[in-house]
Amino acid sequence: MPLDPTPTLDTLASASPAALRHLIRLGLDPLQDGSLTLAEACAPLGLDPEATARDLAAHPPQPRRDWTHAPLTELIEHIVTHHHAFTRDELVRIQKLVDRALAVPGPGQVTLIKVKVHIAALTRDLVAHFQMEERNLFPAIRAIEHGAEPPLSLSTPTEQARTITAEHEVAEELFHTIRMLTGDYAIPAEAGRDYRLICLALRNLEEDLHLHLFLENHILFPRSLPR
Repeated sequence: MPLDPTPTLDTLASASPAALRHLIRLGLDPLQDGSLTLAEACAPLGLDPEATARDLAAHPPQPRRDWTHAPLTELIEHIVTHHHAFTRDELVRIQKLVDRALAVPGPGQVTLIKVKVHIAALTRDLVAHFQMEERNLFPAIRAIEHGAEPPLSLSTPTEQARTITAEHEVAEELFHTIRMLTGDYAIPAEAGRDYRLICLALRNLEEDLHLHLFLENHILFPRSLPR
């Protein structure tokens, strides 16, 4: 039975973060083209709307959770499995897209060369940052929540959180530079498919990072650690 290709991108993207990410991976843009139906948005890109609808059916609607009162161990698990994993995967994918786009002469080459440098810096910083959280800070917070002594470390969990928060600011600054280089992720009319995919992926990754950092800076750390 054919699946319905008539819902708008807005409707599909709002169903779940996974659905939004899948649309963007295909080169569809719910932010700019949200009022278009799936069929209308697929046509210029040569995508099969029914096949796309079938793929989206694997990402059913998910209620948004209020993390302000959830157990800290569950919030940490959410951060690691949803945000850390997504960021790691997307940075690798974006780097491959940039390399592929740079291998073919076309518009935006100068911009992409600069973007590549900043993505490499962002990847280096965030990989080390995530490892520090997952190996040191998060286990300490889990222990505190369960009334146990945090694992021995050269610094206290509160000191680690301050360092982590400062590193968050560095990541946001790097993304700000990338956004400036790309003109707020604008996609020129003459841009090729890879350039479009890069801009969409970067914009979505930055938005996810803002939510990710909000969960840590404004919910996880204040709830778990003394000021």
